[in-house]
This record gives sequence, structure tokens and C-alpha cells, in this order.
Amino acid sequence: MDTNERPDVLIDSLPYFDQEIDFDGMRAKVDKLVEQEMRKRPVSLKRDQTLHFPANFEFFKNSPVLATEYQRVQQGKPIAEMDINRYKLAEPENKEDQEAWNKAVDNSKAQLQHQNLRMFNLELLQKYGANAWRLHNYQLENELQQYQKTLEEYKQNILDLNKQRKAEQLQTGNKIEELNNKWTEMIGQTLQVEVACASLEVEVQQLKLYEQQLRASLGVNNEEKAAENENNQKEG
Repeated sequence: MDTNERPDVLIDSLPYFDQEIDFDGMRAKVDKLVEQEMRKRPVSLKRDQTLHFPANFEFFKNSPVLATEYQRVQQGKPIAEMDINRYKLAEPENKEDQEAWNKAVDNSKAQLQHQNLRMFNLELLQKYGANAWRLHNYQLENELQQYQKTLEEYKQNILDLNKQRKAEQLQTGNKIEELNNKWTEMIGQTLQVEVACASLEVEVQQLKLYEQQLRASLGVNNEEKAAENENNQKEG
């Protein structure tokens, strides 16, 4: 990633270049620091999906059947068994009831039609099912190939991105190391200048002291000469 395109991004880690983690004891020290830092985090701030999930969220609001089933599961109720009474051909209990016989006959007709429909579907499946499944399998294989191709493209993009990141980090790391060496060299030169300045200051102080001593010595000599001249004049 080019930092010129994202000026707000601050790169403070170069994992492809920094090798300090491989030093003896460094990884254990880092893991210990991370563990200590994790212990300082409050329990309420730990990642918990339930804290970020809306409380008034309604599941399956567009599907009453799924909503009812979800409510049943939430309440822990057993699933209702399938009612198969409507598929039975039982005769009426009251054999003298004409209405009951009419319902039984209607039920038998419905069952017969249902069986005819099942046989018709089986015939269609036997005739066209194999080709339909072959076509479906072909479509699935085509989709699988597309997904595999997309996956390979993503893998290649990730590989290229990692190569680019590694090259940029190595280049940046070398530049940082070069600047660090230059900074160290300049610091050394600055220390040498400071030592030289301190040495010169000491030498200047010594020269000033020597100057004061010379001035004092010259002052005493001048006083002695003046006294000697006065004595000579008096004697003359």
C-alpha cells in the first residue's frame, strides 16, 4: 500500500523487516506483556456479540411459519407430529350417517388422485429426471469451476499484495536503517564537537588564568622598577 495515497496511515511496524522478535527471550517477553495488558481490560469491554445485538430484533417477521417454529424452539417445545389421519381410508363410525359417507367417499377420491399424481411424477422423473440431474450437475460443476477460478484469483491477488508489501517494507526498512546510521553518525559528530568545545573552554579558562598571572606579575615588576628609580633619584 502506498502511503502517499493514504496520508492518514501511520506505519509503525515492518514485520517483513523487523527481526527483533526472533531474539532470545524476546517472544516470551512480548507474550508476557500482551497477557498483562489483556488482564487490565475490564470484563465488560471484552468482545461479546450479545452486547452489540439489538434487543428488539424480530426474527422471521416476513415468514409466520418460520417465526412460529423459531418460537417453538426458543420455548423448548417438541415438534408437532405429522397428522396422517387425513391419509387414512377409514369408514364412518355411524354407518347410517349419509353425510359421513359422503366425506369418506370424497376422502377416497382425494387419496386416489394423490396416488395418481405421485405415479405421474414418478413417470416424469423416470423419463426426464436423469437428464435433469445431469444438467443440474453440469451447472454445479460450472459454478464450482467459477468459484475455484475466483478463489485462485483472490489467492494470487493476496500473494501479489504480500510480495508488494514485503518489497516496500524491505525498501523502507533499508532506508530507515540508513537514516538511523546517519543519525548515529551525526550524534557521534555532535558529541565530538561538544567534547572539543569543552576542551577549548578549559583551554580558554587556563589561558585567562595565565593572562591574569602575567598581568599580576607585570604589575609587581613595574612597581619594583618605579621604586628603584625613585631610590636612584634620591641618591643622585
